[in-house]
Amino acid sequence: AGDASWDDVVMIRVYLTDTGHFAEMNEIYNAYFDEQGVKVPAARTTVYVGLPAGLLVEIDALAVLG
Repeated sequence: AGDASWDDVVMIRVYLTDTGHFAEMNEIYNAYFDEQGVKVPAARTTVYVGLPAGLLVEIDALAVLG
C-alpha cells in the first residue's frame, strides 16, 4: 500500500516455533532474496516463540520510505 520495495526493507524478524527449523529457514530465506535480485536484509532476528496452533513461522518486515 505504501509502494515499498524489498530495497526499502531495513529489518526482517522471523519467529520460529521450533529452533530445529533454523537451518532450513535460513536456506529458504537467502534463496528467496537471491531470486528477487536484492540484497538480503542485514538486520534480522530469529526468536523461538509460541505461535498460534498450526503455525510454524511468522515473518514481519520493516520498510523505510523517503
